[in-house]
Amino acid sequence: MGLVLSVVWRFDSVQAEVIGFVNGPPTSTPNAVSLARQAEKAYWEGDLAASIDLYAQAAELEPDNVSILFEYVRVLVYGSYEGQGFVFRAERALEVSEAMVERHSSSSLARAAHALALIENERPDEAAAEALRATELDPDWAEAHAYLSLAFQAQNRWNLAQQEAQIAVDLDPLSVDSRRILALSMANTGECSRGIAQFEEAIRLHPRLDALYFELVPCYTAQENYDAAIQALDRVLANDPRNVRAWTRKCTTYFRQRDDNNAQESCEQAIALDATFPEAYSQLGQVQYLRRNYEGAIESFETCIALMDDQNWPMSDRLEHCYFMHGLAYQLLDNCAEAMPLFENALLVELTDRGREFTYEGMRLCAASDDSITLEDLPTAPVPTSSPPPPIGIY
Repeated sequence: MGLVLSVVWRFDSVQAEVIGFVNGPPTSTPNAVSLARQAEKAYWEGDLAASIDLYAQAAELEPDNVSILFEYVRVLVYGSYEGQGFVFRAERALEVSEAMVERHSSSSLARAAHALALIENERPDEAAAEALRATELDPDWAEAHAYLSLAFQAQNRWNLAQQEAQIAVDLDPLSVDSRRILALSMANTGECSRGIAQFEEAIRLHPRLDALYFELVPCYTAQENYDAAIQALDRVLANDPRNVRAWTRKCTTYFRQRDDNNAQESCEQAIALDATFPEAYSQLGQVQYLRRNYEGAIESFETCIALMDDQNWPMSDRLEHCYFMHGLAYQLLDNCAEAMPLFENALLVELTDRGREFTYEGMRLCAASDDSITLEDLPTAPVPTSSPPPPIGIY
C-alpha cells in the first residue's frame, strides 16, 4: 500500500520527467542579442522585411540598447526605399530615433540615427545639426560623417557633401553606407564615372542590398549605357526574380532605349507579379502611348490613378504621366470631354516644367478643336525655369 501511495504521490513529477524526456529540453526564449544577430544575418542576406521584424523584437526586449536601436533605424530607412507604399517605415524610424535622442542625448549612435531618419522625412536642416553633433561626439566614426554628407546633399551643399563622404570612406573603406553616400555625392554633381566605381565597391561589400543597384542604374542611363543598366537590374533579379521594382525599372530602361517590345514585356511581368504597383502601370501606359495604342494607354493610366487614390498617395508624390498623358491619349482620340478633366487634375499634381508644358499644350489643342472651350478659360503657362535635374535617388 505504501509503495502504491508513493507511486501515486510521485505521478505528476514522474509524468513531467517522462514528457520532458520524450519532447526534449524546453525551447528557450530568444534574448535581444540573439534576435539582433538573426536580424543582422537577414540584412546581409537582403531580407529587409525579416531584418526589420527581428530588430523590432530585439528593441522591444532591450529598449535602451542604442546599438540595436541604431541598426533598427538603419534597416527601417533602407526598407522605406522599397516604394511609395513603404514610407511608413521612414516615419517609424523617426519615432524610434526621437526616443533614442530623448533618452541618450550624448550618444553618437542616437544622434546619427536621428539624422538619418530626419533626412528620409525631408527635414535636412535638423538632420545636418544632428549629424554634426554625432561627428563631434565621435569624430572617428565613419557613418556619422556619411550621414552628415547625406544631410548636406539634401541641402544642395554639394562640395561639403563630397568632403564629408570622402572622410567617411577614408575612416572606414569597408562601410557600405559610406561608399554608397560618396557614390551619391559624386553622381549628383555629374561625376557619374567616379560614382559608378563607388557604387560597385559598395555592391562588392553587400551584393544583396537592392538599393545600391537602383541608385546605380540612373548613372548608367545618364551615360546612355543602357546595357550596363539592364545588367545591374538583372543582378537584382538574380537575387529575387519576383522583384517588381526591378522589372519596372527594366521596362523604363528599355523604353528609354526605344526597345518597346522588351519594355512592354518587362512592364507586363511586373504587373503579373503585383497588380497594385502604380509605377508599372504608368510606365506601361507610356510604352503603349508611343506605340499609338491609345486605348491601352488610357486603361493603364486609369488603373495607375485608381491605385494611387486607393493607396492614399499625397498629391506631391503622384506620378504625373498618369494624368497628362492620360489626357493626351483622350485628346488624340478626339475625346476632349474626357481629356479636359484629366488635364485639370494634372495641374493639381506637382508637375515638372515639362509635364506642365504638355498639359497646357493638350488643353490648347482641345480648345482649338472644341468650340465650347475657349483659350481665355485656360491658365497661362509659366516660363520654364532652368532648374537642376532631380538628384539620383532610390525612386
